[in-house]
Amino acid sequence: MVRRRAACAPLAGLLLTMLLGPPAVQPAKEVFTNTFYVQLKGPHGADKAHEIAKRSGFENLGSVLGSPHEFHFVHRGLSAARTKRSVPHLRQLKAHPLVRRVVQQTGFSRQKRGFRPLRQRRGYKPLRVENLVELEPHKDPTDPFFKYQWYLKNTGQNGGKPKLDLNVEAAWAQGITGRNVTTAIMDDGVDYMHPDLRERFNAEASYDFSSNDPFPYPRYTDDWFNSHGTRCAGEVSAARDNGVCGVGIAYNSRVAGIRMLDQPYMTDLIEANSMGHEPNLIDIYSASWGPTDDGETVDGPRNATMRAIVRGVNEGRHGLGNIYVWASGDGGEDDDCNCDGYAASMWTISINSAINDGENAHYDESCSSTIASTFSNGAKDPTTGVATTDLYGQCTKTHSGTSAAAPEAAGVFALALEA
Repeated sequence: MVRRRAACAPLAGLLLTMLLGPPAVQPAKEVFTNTFYVQLKGPHGADKAHEIAKRSGFENLGSVLGSPHEFHFVHRGLSAARTKRSVPHLRQLKAHPLVRRVVQQTGFSRQKRGFRPLRQRRGYKPLRVENLVELEPHKDPTDPFFKYQWYLKNTGQNGGKPKLDLNVEAAWAQGITGRNVTTAIMDDGVDYMHPDLRERFNAEASYDFSSNDPFPYPRYTDDWFNSHGTRCAGEVSAARDNGVCGVGIAYNSRVAGIRMLDQPYMTDLIEANSMGHEPNLIDIYSASWGPTDDGETVDGPRNATMRAIVRGVNEGRHGLGNIYVWASGDGGEDDDCNCDGYAASMWTISINSAINDGENAHYDESCSSTIASTFSNGAKDPTTGVATTDLYGQCTKTHSGTSAAAPEAAGVFALALEA
C-alpha cells in the first residue's frame, strides 16, 4: 500500500473538491529499513532460511506468520533508515537459487493514541503505591483506586452522570470475570512485574518484536513515554482486592504483552507477526495506535499485516476467530477515522470514547466504521481520566484518549467470551 497525504475533509470540503478538482497530493518520502521479506521456492523450512541468511551476511529473524517459505531477514551492517533501496543486498539475496522473491521493508510511522502524550505533560509525577489509602472491605472491590474508576461504577464522581458506566458489576455478580481468556496488548511493552499484573501475565503468549526476544518489558525513558501498554493492560486484567491500584474489567483474565511500537520505524513484517502471534493462545488483540492523527494522513495495513488479521479472524482461537479491537483515533473534528485503514477495516472492531457525563470527547473522530464507544477522560476535570496501572509498580488516574477506550472494550469482550 502506498502512503499518501490527503485531507480527510467533511462533506462540504468533499463537494468543493468535486467542483474545483482534487488538490495536489504529495507522496510521503519513503524510508527503507535494513529488514527484508524473503520468500523461498517451496517450503524449505527455518534451517535452510538460516543457512541462506548466514551465507549472505544476513540474520533470519524468523518466519512470517509461521510460513515454511516466508521469512524476515535483517542486515545489521546496513543503515536502519535510508532513502533508497539497497540494490546490492537485494541482488545478493535474489541470486540464491532457492530464493523466489525479496522485498526490502519500508518504514512508516505508527503513533500511540492518547489526548496528551506523557512527554507533553509538564510536572507529571507518578502516584506511589505506598502513599495510597486502602478502603475498608465492602461488596465493591477493595482496591484503593476503585473509587476513581467511574467508568466501572459511576456514582457521580467529578461531575459525572451517576450509573453511566460499563455495568460490569452485573457480570461480576454472576461470577463472570474473564477466566481462561487472554488479551494481547500490542503496544510499547507491558510491565509484567507490576504487582497488579504479574499474576495475570501470560508469558507463553507474549513476545518482543522490537527487540526480537520473549521479554516485552518497556524500554526506560525519563518521561515515562513507554507507559502506554502497561496502562492499557491494567484496564483489562488488573487483579482485584490486592490493595494495589484499581481493578481490571476482566480481573481474572490473562494479559499478554506484544512489544512492537518501540523502534524508529514500523514495518509490515513487524505488524504482521505481532497480529499473527500465537493466535490459538490469544483470544483478543487490543491496539491503541494507528497512523498519525493529523487530519492529513490516509494509511492502513500493508499486505502481510492484512493477511495476519484475516487469518486470525477466520482461523484463530482454534477456528472460533480472534477479535481485533482498535482505537478509532484522537484527531477530533479535523480528522476522520474512515481515513485510518485499521479502524475502518471490516476485520476490526473500532472503538470511540465518551466522557463521564455521556458526551463525546472533544478529540473523538467520526466515521461509519465505529462499532461502539466506551469511556475516557472526565468532562469538567481533565485529570479525571482512566485509573489504571503504571510503570514500575505505580498507578495513574490520567490515562486518556481512545487509547484508554479500546482496552475497556477488550475487557468487556473478555467477559463475553467467558460467558
